[in-house]
Amino acid sequence: MLKYILCITLLLTLVTCGCRPSYTDVPQQAAIQKYTVCDTRGKEITFYEKPKRIASSFVYADEIILDLVDHQKIVGLSKWVHDPGLSMSCEQAADVKGTVENNLESVIALKPDLFFAADTTKKEYIDSLEDVGIKVYVFKYISRLEEIPKLVRNLGKAVGEPQKAELLLQKMEDKIKAVAAKTAALTPEERKSGLLFLRFGAIGGEGCIYNDIMTAAGIEDCYWQARPEQKKYDGTSRILSKEEVLKTDPEILIIGSWSQGGAYKDSTKQLEELYSDPVYTGITAVKKKQALIIPQSYVNCLSHHAAESIEKLHTAVYETANGV
Repeated sequence: MLKYILCITLLLTLVTCGCRPSYTDVPQQAAIQKYTVCDTRGKEITFYEKPKRIASSFVYADEIILDLVDHQKIVGLSKWVHDPGLSMSCEQAADVKGTVENNLESVIALKPDLFFAADTTKKEYIDSLEDVGIKVYVFKYISRLEEIPKLVRNLGKAVGEPQKAELLLQKMEDKIKAVAAKTAALTPEERKSGLLFLRFGAIGGEGCIYNDIMTAAGIEDCYWQARPEQKKYDGTSRILSKEEVLKTDPEILIIGSWSQGGAYKDSTKQLEELYSDPVYTGITAVKKKQALIIPQSYVNCLSHHAAESIEKLHTAVYETANGV
C-alpha cells in the first residue's frame, strides 16, 4: 500500500512539473516584447508589448501611424486628418472614429496606451497626461521634406514597427526618384515656373515645405524673384505683399485650396480676385489665365505621403491642361 501511494505521488509530481511553466522562460518572453524608445525630450519610454490603443493630435503623425499599425489599434486622430484639403489620408482614416480634440478630456476619454504629440504642445498638457498614466511620445515638429524620414523612423520605433517604417521610406524614395527622372528629361523650354498662393497670400521660398515640394516636382518657385536674399526661415512672415508679387513673373499661379473648415474664402473666388485685380495685369500667368487650383495637401505634406504630393503636383503642372 505504501509503495502504491509513493508511486501515485511521484506520478503527480512529474505531471505537475511537466505542465508548470518554467520561471526562467518568463523573462525570455518579456525580453522579446520589451523595447525602449527615446523621444525628442530625451525621455526614455519602455513598452512591454506593442501599444494597442494609439492616439495622435497632429495630422502628419496621423498619416504615418495609419500606415504603420492596424487601424483597430488607433483610438483617436486629429480632426484634420479627415479634411481632404489638408490631409493625404482622409479616405484611409475613414474607419477611425475617435477624434482628439484640443483638450485633455478628449484624450483621457480615449484611454490610449500611447499618445503622440509634437514638441510645440504645451508642457503642462503633456505633464497632465503623464500624471494620469498615459505614455506620451513627443516628436520634433518638422517643416522640411528632408526631415520626414527621421519622423517616420521615430514613430515606427515607438509603435514597435521599425521594419514597416523602412518600407514606407523606401516607397517614398522610389516615387520621388521617378518624378526626378521625369523632370530631368524636360528641356529648359519645357520647365515651368510658378508662384504658390494659399488662403492668406503668396508664400514659398527656400527653407520651407512648399518650396521643397515644388522643387522636387520640377517647378521653379518664383518666390525668390521677390526675396532673393531669403534663403531660409528667419522668423519673419513669408507672405509676399502685392508689391513683392509684382516682382515675380510666374507662368502658372498655383492655388492651394484649404478653407480650414469653412473659415476662409473659396479658392475659386480667390483666383477670380487675382485675375481681376488691376495690380496684377502685367504678370504672365494672369495675362494668359494660367492657374491651377489644387488641394493644399499637394504642397504641404509632412509625412511619407509627400512623395504622392510631389507626383500629383508634377502631373497637374506637366501632364494636364493648364488654365482655370
